[in-house]
Amino acid sequence: MDRRKFLQAAALAGMAVMVPKGKTPKANAAPRDYKGPYFLLVHASGGWDPTMLCDPKGGTINRQFEKGNYGSVAGIKYAPIEYKDQAGAVYYSNDQFFQKWGSRLLVLNGVDTTTGNHDTGTRVMWSGQVAEGYPSLGALIAASKSPGNSLAFMSGGGYETTAGLVPLTRVNNVGAFSRLAYPQLINPGGTASFHTKATEDRIARMQRERLDDLMNHNGLPAYKRTMGALYTSRGGDNELELLAKQLPSNDKLNAARYGVHRAGLLALSGFKSGLVIAATVSMGGFDTHGNHDQSQGQRLADLLRGLDGLFEDARSPEFNNILDNLVVIVGSDFGRTPMYNSGNGKDHWNITSMMMMGPGIRGGRTIGSTDDNFKAVKVNPGTLQPDPGGVRIQLEHVHRSVRKLAGLTTDPIAGRFPLAGEDLPLLA
Repeated sequence: MDRRKFLQAAALAGMAVMVPKGKTPKANAAPRDYKGPYFLLVHASGGWDPTMLCDPKGGTINRQFEKGNYGSVAGIKYAPIEYKDQAGAVYYSNDQFFQKWGSRLLVLNGVDTTTGNHDTGTRVMWSGQVAEGYPSLGALIAASKSPGNSLAFMSGGGYETTAGLVPLTRVNNVGAFSRLAYPQLINPGGTASFHTKATEDRIARMQRERLDDLMNHNGLPAYKRTMGALYTSRGGDNELELLAKQLPSNDKLNAARYGVHRAGLLALSGFKSGLVIAATVSMGGFDTHGNHDQSQGQRLADLLRGLDGLFEDARSPEFNNILDNLVVIVGSDFGRTPMYNSGNGKDHWNITSMMMMGPGIRGGRTIGSTDDNFKAVKVNPGTLQPDPGGVRIQLEHVHRSVRKLAGLTTDPIAGRFPLAGEDLPLLA
């Protein structure tokens, strides 16, 4: 397959493979000795409202429930909201989600993103840095844990900047991806091939020889990068096939009705293959400047139902019970104002919440808080208890903790992207 045809096929598959600038990928099989933990970053795009979720504020801030009223499980309080269809029937509730998964979850409240801008908020949420240029947490972890692996970082949306550390693989369409992984098959689900096995072997040998010849007879770095990009997703001929073999069936994908669940299944398949180390998933619709209660509620319900289904699959034998070896972090651009606007919507607010779970993260807890006006309460850096002389929890603190969890504290790659602030004992 020549370069133009490959790139065309990749585009049709909803898949893109990008290589780091200044590096020429080697056609070696990716290392598959990494045993976890794996990292799944879930982005609620648009700015969610934590006061309807894990930082409950009723009354004038939220009209759906009374001030002081909330549900609870372990050390977590949540808004007692039931989600109803147009006929008034309850189809899901915060209670269902938190009672089921709350003992595993760590909630961070009163997190100051320092911004109300969508692009900046998304960037600081997933890189720990307001300024441009820092890589996504997923890219940083993937580059450190599996160098040379062209499929280590998989993106399903959200902040996916790699800063040249690792190739970026976008996978959104399973059927088209399978066709790309098995170009020799007439139908990726079958066995009939366009060519005999002997012909396929000759084609593969000629492709490798042609690549070697082109790479060896042109020393221009830009040319070598371009030629490397042509084959980097193949990673030694078998990487795409290894991943494709783990992809869920169309029936299973169709049964995953909610976006986070559906996209998350692709990430779980990547983890199961031993190739993907970190993945992002994004779900939009949270920028509710009008009709806030209903619109935000529908998106939160779909997010929680998607996470619920994803967690169930992650702890199933089909995905090697990976849930206990999976770090999941859920966040958003920022929060929403404590007051309604003239259109019964809510606008941008720099204070937000995060939820996370996984090995090394002690669940059933809430760290941080906000006051009655939904302003962040400072915490003592040692005890994390409210302290007027303490610090606001910021994304730098969160990323320092997650980097420590991932073993990146002294990693030279992470060292190229230092974070401000002090260490806070957020996770243990």
